[in-house]
Amino acid sequence: MVSENTTRVSFRLKNDIHDLIQKLSADAGIDPSAFMQRALERAVYAHLPPERQKELDDTEALYAVAQQKAREVFNSGRFDEHFTLTVFGELMTDPKARTLYEEVIGADAYTDGAPKKTPLNMYLGWYIKNAIDAEPLLDDAGKPRRAFVKDQPIKSYTLLKSTKSAASGSAALRISRN
Repeated sequence: MVSENTTRVSFRLKNDIHDLIQKLSADAGIDPSAFMQRALERAVYAHLPPERQKELDDTEALYAVAQQKAREVFNSGRFDEHFTLTVFGELMTDPKARTLYEEVIGADAYTDGAPKKTPLNMYLGWYIKNAIDAEPLLDDAGKPRRAFVKDQPIKSYTLLKSTKSAASGSAALRISRN
């Protein structure tokens, strides 16, 4: 997603490097593009102002907390298509996670319009999805289905399906009842 504070880049990688990035990002439970972004941010970290370094540190800490929370919620058998919203709710009830979130966006979690909120929420969705190896739930046209909510830190999210057999059955049952 391109916004006022991001720039889209494109570059080529040697096949062996690409393959290793695919493996390492999968091992870390994150999207390859997020893995590469983190590597590039760390490469320039020492040259950033202290406040930007703190923002990167807080953001990485928040991603780690979100992944851990996603695994906990998943392992407790609470997976359904609204998993992202469930995990977000759990993060907002955790004082440390909410504080990290609010420090990164520079506003109250429930405030609309904070410039850093939309890209952060997008990345949090990726980290949550990848933490449990879920996939987007697709509509008849093959596009990811989305849900929209009010009075939440997030305004929309992609509905998910589990790729893991233990939760796939229960998720399918819940989806068919809707």
